[in-house]
This record gives sequence, structure tokens and C-alpha cells, in this order.
Amino acid sequence: KQWYQRREAVVSTQSTGKEGAYCVYNRKTSCYPPVVHAKYGELAVVNCTLNSEKDFDPEEVEWTFLDSTTLPDKNLNNIDISDDRLLLNINDIADKNAGVYAFYIASTKTTALVEVILFSAVESSQKYHYASLGAEISLSVTFNVVDSIEREISWKKLPHKSVTGDNYILSEDLSTLTIRSVGQSDFGTYRCTLSFEVEGVSYTKHADIVLKEDEEELEE
Repeated sequence: KQWYQRREAVVSTQSTGKEGAYCVYNRKTSCYPPVVHAKYGELAVVNCTLNSEKDFDPEEVEWTFLDSTTLPDKNLNNIDISDDRLLLNINDIADKNAGVYAFYIASTKTTALVEVILFSAVESSQKYHYASLGAEISLSVTFNVVDSIEREISWKKLPHKSVTGDNYILSEDLSTLTIRSVGQSDFGTYRCTLSFEVEGVSYTKHADIVLKEDEEELEE
């Protein structure tokens, strides 16, 4: 039987490459609630351990999900736990993996909490845009899905107007819609829809951007 001594805690994701020392220790130590932000389809690695010199038995370590489901579990089959029970790999992250994970060592009554938060699959940093009649305006979104995942992307003006023709230009990656000369009929809400699959599960997500007439022009 192998025994281990650990005093570190690391939370990281592939996309950011950032690491931070995070762990929730027993009452005699500091508490740093960790949060992992991840893209759809990404790998997240969580490593939480004791802030103590005391040895512990890997068989005492337990990982559970938010609803007290003990890991690994058939419904969360994209999660791997290392032999020493301290390293948690969440592969191909999707909606089912978002939530809080608890790491527990019975002999020391030590608990660590790790929250996994998914970025919105498609989002806009600016929901409202303003433009004058005749102006050119670009509406952009960000896709938070790993590059290796195939996806379908479409734009429309709600409720059902297509954005085709010489007045509309889509960027090569379809993340930006440019209106070359804004007309009165162009004001309204635009929706970018993203469809993709992770581990055989289909997802359809969208982001809305509202284009309004410039307030200064309206005042005139």
C-alpha cells in the first residue's frame, strides 16, 4: 500500500494555461474556494491536497459531485481520477460537468471544494450597439468551444429576417456580422446561433445583439 504526502493544490485548464494555488482545508488553515472556467470540449485538471505534513491513505479519499454522486459515475464517464485519488481530470467538458465538486479525506476530515463553470458557448461582450443611418457597424461574438469541435453557425435578424445580400458581410469564422450601410429596417435584435456536439450530445446555443439608432441622432 502506498502512502502520500502533498501540500499543494493546482487548478488549471488547457485554454488559459493559468494555474493557481487553491484548496479548502480544515478549520486550522486558510480557505481559498477554487473556480475553474472552461470552454466546451476542454480538459480541466484539478489537484487538491492536504495543507499538512501528515500522511494519508488514498483509499480514504473521496470525490463527489454537487448532488453527492460519488465519482467516477456512469453518468459522468468523462471524468478520470488518478491512482492516488488526488488528481481529477475532466475530459471534454460539457453542461453535465458544470457545478461543485467535493474532495474529502475521512481521517483528517479535510474537505476541498472545486467549482467548474462553463463559459457561454457563444457570447457578445457588448449587447447593445448604436449606429447612425448610413453608417457601417460590426456585431461580434466569441465562441467558447474548442477548435477541434465541428460546429454550425448562423445569423439572423429576429424574428426571421435573413442577413444576406450586398449590405451584409460575414467574417471568415462567422464571428462578426458587418452591416455596410445601416438603414431604418436594420435596427433591431440580431441572433448568432451555434450548434455543436460534445461526446455525442448535441447543443444549440445563441447570443443576441441589439442594434439601436444613435441616441444623439434621435434627439435632433
